[in-house]
Amino acid sequence: MAELIKKVPIPTAGVALGLAALGNLLQPYSDMARGLCGALSLALVLLLLAKIVRHPDMIRADFKNPILASVSATLLMAIMQLSTYLAPATLWGGFALWAMAIGLHLSLMAWFTARFIRRFQLKEVFPTYFICYVGIIVASATSPTYGAEALGYGLFWFGFACYLVLLGVITYRYAKHEVPEGARPLFCIYTAPMSLSLVGYLATAADPSPLMVAVMLVLAQAFLVLVLARLPKFLALPFYPSYAAMTFPFVITATALSQGVAFLNGLGAGLPLALDVLVLAEMGLAIVMVGYVTVCYLQFFFKRAEQPVAQPAAIEVIAD
Repeated sequence: MAELIKKVPIPTAGVALGLAALGNLLQPYSDMARGLCGALSLALVLLLLAKIVRHPDMIRADFKNPILASVSATLLMAIMQLSTYLAPATLWGGFALWAMAIGLHLSLMAWFTARFIRRFQLKEVFPTYFICYVGIIVASATSPTYGAEALGYGLFWFGFACYLVLLGVITYRYAKHEVPEGARPLFCIYTAPMSLSLVGYLATAADPSPLMVAVMLVLAQAFLVLVLARLPKFLALPFYPSYAAMTFPFVITATALSQGVAFLNGLGAGLPLALDVLVLAEMGLAIVMVGYVTVCYLQFFFKRAEQPVAQPAAIEVIAD
């Protein structure tokens, strides 16, 4: 166990986030499925927290890498999601956990800005920057649990503004620089920010604009198509910790479609029934991808414990 904890990569938190979000997506259909997802997510979070406590020097070394430093925000996003599992038993306990995660996420954003944005290098920019800055909208999506929609609404607009800036920068980076193989699955993150923004907006806006919801919904689906076009190439790669990027983005996109369609239909939009089928299809995709990546990570942990040298290295930024 000690050896396993030592070798848990930071992107494990991304899998935990995907599992926690999947549990919330499946809650209307199965409390058992939600409980299983929550338990697996918590186990992964505890493994990573154990590494932070027992091997802080390794975490500090990882934080010199802009990919790993920005990916670390998924741990805080996962904790925000998991706090909603705790809230029914103890609302104040869940709220304390949620508020702590928000505070740490905002602190991480400030540190990341000072550490990496101040000495900006385009080739070091990856979609994981979305996680660091736009990921705070998870606080918006979960804020209704604590009656904190006003705070969530402010965080939504802050995260959405960051997204609009980063979208152009990250896209330009992809056009100018090659992406190392181990970081290629990170492209899947592209489908997450618009969908997360839509979920956060619907959760916190007192009177959501139907036009804004419709536009965001169409754009979110367009980004999903863009990612799906490249997904087979990512799945053909050997396992890398960046596989974690193939979890939460698909879950939040399915969540956004489900909530967006429900909102518009509630206004009498009379959307085609095909969209309801699409919702189920995207939920199925999310289940398959989260399940697949979770199994890959479990195999990775076991093999790393038994044969650490033979496993793929953690994500590295390769200078051009």
